[in-house]
Order: sequence, then C-alpha cells, then structure tokens
Amino acid sequence: MSLFRISRQFILVSISVLTFSAVASANTCTDATFILYSSLIGSGEREFRLDSSYFNERGNEWTHKYIYENKLLMEMHFDPKTDGEEISVNHFYHDVDESALKKNGLEYIISNCSKNDTLCYEQKMYSNGVYDGVEIIKSTPNYASTETIESSIHWFFEYILQTDTLIQKKYYDYATDHVRTGQTLFAADSSDDFKCYQYNDDGEIDYIILYKPNEKGFSLSLDGKEFGIDGEGYDREFFFVKNEETTAIRKTIKPARISPKARYFDLLGRYRFSK
Repeated sequence: MSLFRISRQFILVSISVLTFSAVASANTCTDATFILYSSLIGSGEREFRLDSSYFNERGNEWTHKYIYENKLLMEMHFDPKTDGEEISVNHFYHDVDESALKKNGLEYIISNCSKNDTLCYEQKMYSNGVYDGVEIIKSTPNYASTETIESSIHWFFEYILQTDTLIQKKYYDYATDHVRTGQTLFAADSSDDFKCYQYNDDGEIDYIILYKPNEKGFSLSLDGKEFGIDGEGYDREFFFVKNEETTAIRKTIKPARISPKARYFDLLGRYRFSK
C-alpha cells in the first residue's frame, strides 16, 4: 500500500508568512492541516513555528525537536527512543553556498526564490557533504506545491485549500510519459471545527485529525488507531508555538552519526514518502 524511502525528503517544517488566523478558510482543523503540510522554511515572518513532534507507530516511538535562531530553523534533533540508537542532529544554512557545509551528517542549504505574491524556497540536501537532491516549495494563501528531484525520483505534490477541505494531489515520475497520480483529501467534521478527517485514494479514512489550542500555540493530533496496518495504531502529534521570541541554539547535544533508523523518516517525522 505504501512506498517508503529513506529520510532525505526536504522539509515542510516551519510556518510561512501566511499566519494561522489569516488563511482564507472556514474550518480551523483544515486550516491548520494546510499549514502543517504546505508551510515553508526560512521565511522569517511566521506567527507560529513547528516546535516538536511525537510519533508512536505500531509501538515504535520517536520525536523531533526543532531549534531556531532569529526565526530561522538551524537544527533538527531526531530522537529514535530506541536503546542503542543516538540522537542525530541535522543542520540548516540559509542563502549560502556549499562552502558553509561541515560535511557531517545531513545538511540543508535553503535559498529564497520568492517572486511577486508567491513564496518560494529551494532546499538542497547533502549527506556527509555529497549532494543528494533538491526540493522546491512554493506557496500562496490557498495553494502550495512541492517538487522533489533526486537521482531516481521526480515527484510533485499540490495542496489546494478550500472552504472546509484540503486536497493533496500527488504526481510520481513527474514530467515523464509514465506519470502516476494519487490524491489525499482532508475534510472538515460538519459539527466540530476542531476536527477533520484524512481520506486516502480509495475514499477510506486513514486518520482522525484534532486541532488542540493551548497557552503557547496549538497542536495537531493524527489518530490512526482504528485504521493502522494490520489493525495496529499510528499516532502522530505536531506542536506549534507562537513565534514571539528568538530561540537560541542549544549546544548540549553534539552532532552525532546519522541513525540508521532516522534515515527512514522525513523531517516532519513521517515515513519519508507514502503512496
């Protein structure tokens, strides 16, 4: 049912200049889901930022912690929560060339390609100093796209936000004669603005999504217990905080080797790609 690739997808991890309250939609849960899946890194003008995430999939747990400086993402700490596996640290650099790379682990160079009213960021990824590919992310208030180009893949995802629905269109082997397509639908609960549902290509519910406001911001919880593979649960929660203060880079964790397990996940904590 799903195709999983190693953790080299570029990130959809921080919030774009589109503020949560300003998205032109009528459902809180689908608005927040659009922010999660289509947000940009490196804009420097966000109302909320992704602070951390927690996953429990079929009994396997892991977390991500995002470290910012001057409102820009600088580090992501991946904790596999498994005995014998170390915390790994990914590094991010903004509007620089390859001379900034430390050639140790996973590193990203992010460049601003915005034009007119379209936000655009190009994210190049390097593994131990070796170029691995690029992702280009573009966004307007109700539309976003991500194009991923690596040696063996060329994928294009679109996100279309409507009044109470978010549509994700997926194109695999993009720009070829054998392009394959898929679609995921996020639909609002008719009686609860804090609740929505994720439907797969077959029209079946994969996740119940809950928007949870708190004193620091909000979280999005994706509950897939009833719909997991072989009946086993998939629980995911993403925590956002209001971007009022600059977060200093923490130096308590030294860059570690890339965890073999970490390679299987993107920087939102999910299996890298699924179809």
